[in-house]
Amino acid sequence: MVDVCIIGGGAAGLMLAHSLPPSLSVTVLTKENPFSSNTALAQGGIAASIGLSDYSASHAADTLSASANHADAERVEIMVQQGQCLIEKLMSQGLPFDADTDGLPLLGQEAAHSTRRILHAGGDQTGKMLLQHLLVQTENQVERVPYSSVLELLMSNGECTGVCIEDAFGKRSVIQAQHTVLATGGIGQLYSQTSNSTVATGDGLSLAYHAGAVLEDLEFVQFHPTVFTLNGQSCGLISEAVRGEGAWLVDLAGQRIMEGLHPLMELAPRDIVARATERHWQQSGPVFLDACHIQQFKVKFPSIYRNCMNHQINPEIHPIPVRPGAHFHMGGVRTNEWGETTIPRLYAVGEVASTGVHGANRLASNSLLEGLVFAKRLADKIQTCGFSHKETVFQLTEPTKHFSLPADLQLRMTQQVGILREAGELKNFTADFPLMRFELQQYSAQQIKMIHRYTASSLIAEAALFRNESRGAHYRHDVPKPSEEWTGKTIGLSVTGIKIGERQLQQKEAIS
Repeated sequence: MVDVCIIGGGAAGLMLAHSLPPSLSVTVLTKENPFSSNTALAQGGIAASIGLSDYSASHAADTLSASANHADAERVEIMVQQGQCLIEKLMSQGLPFDADTDGLPLLGQEAAHSTRRILHAGGDQTGKMLLQHLLVQTENQVERVPYSSVLELLMSNGECTGVCIEDAFGKRSVIQAQHTVLATGGIGQLYSQTSNSTVATGDGLSLAYHAGAVLEDLEFVQFHPTVFTLNGQSCGLISEAVRGEGAWLVDLAGQRIMEGLHPLMELAPRDIVARATERHWQQSGPVFLDACHIQQFKVKFPSIYRNCMNHQINPEIHPIPVRPGAHFHMGGVRTNEWGETTIPRLYAVGEVASTGVHGANRLASNSLLEGLVFAKRLADKIQTCGFSHKETVFQLTEPTKHFSLPADLQLRMTQQVGILREAGELKNFTADFPLMRFELQQYSAQQIKMIHRYTASSLIAEAALFRNESRGAHYRHDVPKPSEEWTGKTIGLSVTGIKIGERQLQQKEAIS
């Protein structure tokens, strides 16, 4: 038995492991290698109000504004205030944030931020460098188990007691744990176009659902406006920081497509820019990101430059073809402010968790900050919990059933549960892909991976159909405006059905 079993090895999972005391035994499970997570692909940076003219109250106000009046105000305060200290600690540990000649952090501008507050490392390689830093920090602190598929969360007397896994050689085993943490990342691979890693298939949502946990805000899927797209294929993310440095979204004739649509134009909230870009694609034709006028593009965005050049596009000379792609999931497994789910001894951190800080639309570069802050808080919480060393006997079962994933699931998700939604199409999707509960261990590991994709897709579609309004990243043609009736309402989904909850939109009292 281990003290803590962490499913996922991205920023949130490793920050949790790093923040736990060395006296605890910690196992980190990953589907592939340590660099296969979305963290390694994160280009934009980490938002933090550390500038001399910046304040946490301003960062919180920007976050709440971008959230389309759906973020939890108190948890936003927790994130922005505790995030400042956490970033300073990472700096003291040697994480090489980009700095000027005087050693002061270079702060970037991104959409819907009222000031420059985005820290970068290695230009557009922030996630990769953060991951490298945390891997070094946890090198002698955790047991890493790569290339492992989690088949099921183990339950006993209403509590989570560990996981059933299958390794790369097909061997099944049980890891019993005092505390089990979902840090499985996002859902981008459920869609045809995405900026996400190949492992971002919604596994955590499915595992939690089948265990009986409550999930919320699943309808809020953020689509990044600028995914590098060639011949209908996603070729990598073009960071919002490029637009922050002045890049324009243009059509074939070089005309700016955001002209007259929003006063902030390319730096409007992501949901607005993504919808405008997708509409232009559908109604008028391709969209390009023109960054030719940005000085020192190669220096500022080295990985983007290399990726474009590898596809025979020189971004310093030619506009980059872009189209929106699934990027970040605001919803997930419902947690409280400490990362606890509705199942005792089961926790969630990072993108798989629904902490409430993003609301209906995530503010740029708040994702890494959220994962780091709430992982640190969860580490503090786990240390206050009791540890019992009583083990439970589990009988492993052999796979006896068969499941085949419909070949058109990704396409149907993109067309019917994507950026632009409509009630009739959502009803068609939920009728063809009804939400079901599977006896997971009765299937092979490969089939369980497909079940996870199916379940996560069905959960998102059910929530999108149920929320009868448009808000933030959830947009429906048939109800194109936010509804006062839905303000502050959350949709909770579990095996027992759908329940409406309430979110704390206003701060009750100052948080010290």
